[in-house]
Amino acid sequence: MGLWRKISVNPWFVVLLLVYIFVGQGLRMALAFFVVTLHELTHAVIAESYGTTVERIEIWPFGGIARIAGMNHQEPYVEAMIAVVGPLQNFILASVAWLAAPWLPVEPRWIHEFIHFNLAIGLLNLVPVAPLDGGHLARLFWARKIGYEAAQQRVIQGGVWLARILFVITVLSFLTPRPLLSLGLFALFLHWGALHSDDTAPYLIVRDLNLRAGWFQKKPIWMLDDFAVHCDTPLKDVLKVMRPMKYHRVVILSPDMKKMGILYEEDLLQGLHDYGPGISLRELLTHR
Repeated sequence: MGLWRKISVNPWFVVLLLVYIFVGQGLRMALAFFVVTLHELTHAVIAESYGTTVERIEIWPFGGIARIAGMNHQEPYVEAMIAVVGPLQNFILASVAWLAAPWLPVEPRWIHEFIHFNLAIGLLNLVPVAPLDGGHLARLFWARKIGYEAAQQRVIQGGVWLARILFVITVLSFLTPRPLLSLGLFALFLHWGALHSDDTAPYLIVRDLNLRAGWFQKKPIWMLDDFAVHCDTPLKDVLKVMRPMKYHRVVILSPDMKKMGILYEEDLLQGLHDYGPGISLRELLTHR
């Protein structure tokens, strides 16, 4: 019951609802609102089961966002679970509605709409771009390949370009008898959401460094990842390319590529705590 009180409806959604009511599609829009709200509530319920705090659930035109505090302190698999349960819930509801359709005291048209909305929202959220659920999963996958910073930029740019493509399709659809206005509105939401995605990469990197000892107890064999880094490189640039579930060893090189020393993860974490992310590796090597 507490989560329902955390739902906030964006004013633009109210405007859109009034437009749909004016054109005779108010009930259809209300059903879409219900499906989107259930989707976000599922994220919230699972998030709170892992000990995080749901600050609020925002319902926007053609989408929703669950604002969850404490995600930066959770293990990556927790974020993956929270992301995937939304689409999974949509597919389960669509399946249940399809199986129970003959016995439900509801017009078949509305059952069909309910199934359609759940399948559409579930499949759409699996697209691997920000700010969709698939974007969270893709970021976790790519982080293991290219680091959190590059992975985050990849899914953000994916969301921006997908929004642009959808908007072009919307414009072209006005040449047909049935323009896709709803698609254009979703494209605007997607573009806004991608550009306003939280820059969590630095927090996730620091989280990994702080929590690695506990993860190492669960998985006692890790891949070793070596970096050769110019001595004047700031610590923050090294942190950006670090990857989850790998142990990093940084070889410090002078401008003429002579080895000056080696820093390990514990050295990087201690340097971050003592001197901040702007310290150069040459200085950190001296202070160690």
